[in-house]
Amino acid sequence: MPELSGEQKLRIVLESIIRKVPKEEQCEKYGISVAEFSSWQEHLTTYGGKIFEPNFGRSSKRVKTIKKMGKTAKFFLTLSILVNLGLITVAGVLFFMQTDKVSSVEVVKDSKFSEDSPLHSAEPDNDFSEMEESEEEEISSMVSSQVDELLSSAKDEQPLSAKADLETLLAKPLELPTPKVLSPVDALPEISSEVSFLNEVYEGRHVVYILDVGDYILQGEGAAQRFEKMKDAVLSSLVTLSPNSYFNLVLYWNLRETSALGKTILKANRDNVKYAIDWITGLGSSIEDLKENRNQFVPKELLYSKPLSGVVGPWFGLGVGITFDPDLIFVLAGNSAAFPMNAVPKSHFNGLDLTQRSLLSKVENQVSNQSESAISDLTRQTARKWLVSMEPSGSLPDNIFDIEKIALKRLGLSDAMSHAHSSVAIPWEKVFENFLSSLELNAQMIPQSHFFLCLPPHVRWPNDLFNTASEFAESSKGTLIESPEFP
Repeated sequence: MPELSGEQKLRIVLESIIRKVPKEEQCEKYGISVAEFSSWQEHLTTYGGKIFEPNFGRSSKRVKTIKKMGKTAKFFLTLSILVNLGLITVAGVLFFMQTDKVSSVEVVKDSKFSEDSPLHSAEPDNDFSEMEESEEEEISSMVSSQVDELLSSAKDEQPLSAKADLETLLAKPLELPTPKVLSPVDALPEISSEVSFLNEVYEGRHVVYILDVGDYILQGEGAAQRFEKMKDAVLSSLVTLSPNSYFNLVLYWNLRETSALGKTILKANRDNVKYAIDWITGLGSSIEDLKENRNQFVPKELLYSKPLSGVVGPWFGLGVGITFDPDLIFVLAGNSAAFPMNAVPKSHFNGLDLTQRSLLSKVENQVSNQSESAISDLTRQTARKWLVSMEPSGSLPDNIFDIEKIALKRLGLSDAMSHAHSSVAIPWEKVFENFLSSLELNAQMIPQSHFFLCLPPHVRWPNDLFNTASEFAESSKGTLIESPEFP
């Protein structure tokens, strides 16, 4: 990175202060270290106030002007000063010489007419005396005029020439610059705060995608194609996220099973988006692949916040998504009410106040007994022999009854419970109340939630579940769409 100028450093620090941009984001944006940024900020705090002092920028400019004089200018300046001193010295010598002449004439005059002179005793001639007086006056006036001329030339002409020489040799001082108002910080490109999903644009920078990946999502006519479209909708939105956005991906299934891409919301950089894309594309299109791959990232046991008991189904997945504090939530849900009973631990029903809890085990036993009694002995024996012929020796248990159960399960003859839907009606209104109680947010902080119900043909959610989802979507300024149109 090229060396930044002082003005650029000032703009970077002021931008962080004025726009309240965190130090780390500012350093990442301009490719500088946190230490450099801190040193610039400290320098601005320490010395920034000096620009408002009255004498700021005056004396230093004059010093710089003198320092810029070259050797030639200095030579002529010195020479001019010496010449002026010489002229003044000559004028002084001439002045003193004339003064000595006048003094000598006066001495002669005084000595000639002194009382000790022999001529003093004699009476002077009147004509001679008058002639001497006129000559003396003429000489005195001539000397006086010469002295005045020398003094006037020494006082007036020489300083003027010296002043003229100095003005020609010295450079004119530069005018002090007038203070300029600091130009405003250049407007930065506006950070994108939009998310595209299913050909619609939503406002927000933090988004969480919640995808239903229960076994039921791949059951029924056209289920595999419908699931692929659900995954493509999430992938298309992920690849259009701005690098300034944040996201997370939550997969949920059955009543209280979930997994997320990370423990916190993630920045939408290339690596994090790639992890999400790999996870979605690796889910597969079969129930076996889905069970194996949906739980490969952070499971609910490791998440920082988990919904309270009594929150199940889509509300459980939504509750996990809200813990990431997003602006937007997109829920792609399947037929969540058709969860397989044999895949759900009984502890997941806690908090639902089911009156049929005692009937739950009875219903399971009845369905299991009916399905097993409907299988003939010939079918059991054939299935057992088929499994033994298919598997290598030593890989199967020694008990023939265990071998029989494995064979019937692989053939799908005794796995009736895996296809049996919930025999107990979930009180979805109670679940919704538990969900709202578990939220630690006020109404204004609830993220905008959009539900997309991807159900098989002629299938709908139970009325209580549908109505509560519609109510929550409306209260969060979101939407609820049945059978969305995928591109």
